[in-house]
Amino acid sequence: MYIWYQESGFTTNQKTYSHSNMNAYHIIKLIAIVAIAIVAFTSLLTKKSAKKNTPQQIDEQSSYATENIWEQDDDALFESIYDYLCDKSDYGHDLSKLNEQEKVFMAMALVAVEVNNGGFDQLFFNKGTRWNDILVSSAEAIKAYEIAEICKKAIEIYNEHSGQEDPIEELNECDEEFYNCNDPYMTLIAQYVRNNKEHFNIK
Repeated sequence: MYIWYQESGFTTNQKTYSHSNMNAYHIIKLIAIVAIAIVAFTSLLTKKSAKKNTPQQIDEQSSYATENIWEQDDDALFESIYDYLCDKSDYGHDLSKLNEQEKVFMAMALVAVEVNNGGFDQLFFNKGTRWNDILVSSAEAIKAYEIAEICKKAIEIYNEHSGQEDPIEELNECDEEFYNCNDPYMTLIAQYVRNNKEHFNIK
């Protein structure tokens, strides 16, 4: 069938094939339905296959992942343990969830993260005084004796300005000492964790 129409001063013609267009539409629709069915069926098979893992296989996979943590370099190990203990202790706000070795690590990790980011003033502002009682002993536990002295000095300064809302400028000196200290604290933290890995029950 031909359709003739006038537009903008000139005449054109257009062929239409109603039955052919309708058949093509149904074919395309059928192909789309088949494709969706294939995708859904494939997804179902994948889910069923995943559920076939036995408890023993799952345990072996978890154990393998845990063992790999101890094969990481010092920086990666630090990040893995830090993330794990942050989840466990609400980012260091709940010490009751940690054992003694985990507290040592977390105390030193918070010093490393907070002081490197914003100084001791940021450490005390974000974490309050909940870690102050074990900062020095934790530094000594990992054999970071210079950092132990710096932490002791920072705590004394903080206590002298207890209740002060403005940044404590006197802590800047402790910050500089920390940035320039000779203790390889990241290495010392990693060594401490490796020597006490039986107390870090990562799952």
